[in-house]
Amino acid sequence: MLSYQHGYHAGNFADVHKHAVLSLVLNYLRRKPKPFTVFDLYAGRGRYDLQSVEAQKTGEAALGILRQWQQPWPELLGDYRHALRALNPQSETLRWYPGSPLITELLTRDGTDLVLCELHPQEFAALQHTFTDHSRVHLHRRDALEAVQALLPPMSRRGLVLIDPSYERAGDYDAVTSAVLRGTERWANGVYLLWYPLLADGRHQKMLRRLCEAGLPWLRSEVRVRPGGMGMSGSGLLLLNPPYLLPEQLRSLAGWFGPLGQGAAASLDIFVSEHF
Repeated sequence: MLSYQHGYHAGNFADVHKHAVLSLVLNYLRRKPKPFTVFDLYAGRGRYDLQSVEAQKTGEAALGILRQWQQPWPELLGDYRHALRALNPQSETLRWYPGSPLITELLTRDGTDLVLCELHPQEFAALQHTFTDHSRVHLHRRDALEAVQALLPPMSRRGLVLIDPSYERAGDYDAVTSAVLRGTERWANGVYLLWYPLLADGRHQKMLRRLCEAGLPWLRSEVRVRPGGMGMSGSGLLLLNPPYLLPEQLRSLAGWFGPLGQGAAASLDIFVSEHF
């Protein structure tokens, strides 16, 4: 139940998709001088070595961020590129890849609190090491979905909840759905960013249907890197209360995701609620 370690997958196409969108959401929240809070409920270790045995075993970063790093970067993704460069300041290649907690820390200012949850003992120990002496970062070794009930809403009343489970356990989709719905009851105006894999059996569809029927504005962004079949063919993101600029921004970035394709160009599909 605690077997998943993101080091095997760091910097893959799903990370590129998720972190590009995360950077856009953080940029939007940062536009107002008011404080906000970011909850990262499956934080991982915060920083990953793309030359580690784990990363080299799968080679997923080579088909993800290492491929994108050689492409021209649009101005919209300047924040994301800045976070990558901050960890690799003296190199034209990427060795260190920031997870979502470190991207958030690098792209926010004093007054923004980061609440990071991680249950895996080794990953939590590494997370503690990554964020030693960071006063605005609050670490919790606790179950992510229980934290939704315990920690929301924040005192700032503005912010983001990032939820990106591995979906390894039976019942994860239902559990995530219930947790997000409880979260929106406690904090209806927060931005919720939920990652899900695109699988041939469409097991994510019930979760999306229930969450999209919750009555909040929503946006879905899906990057497909290969035709549906065995395994994971793409990466999906559901945002509740998304920034109003996000649909137009993502449409302008569709071509940038193309090189992530495996055999043909990757496609980006965007769906928005009627009352967006």
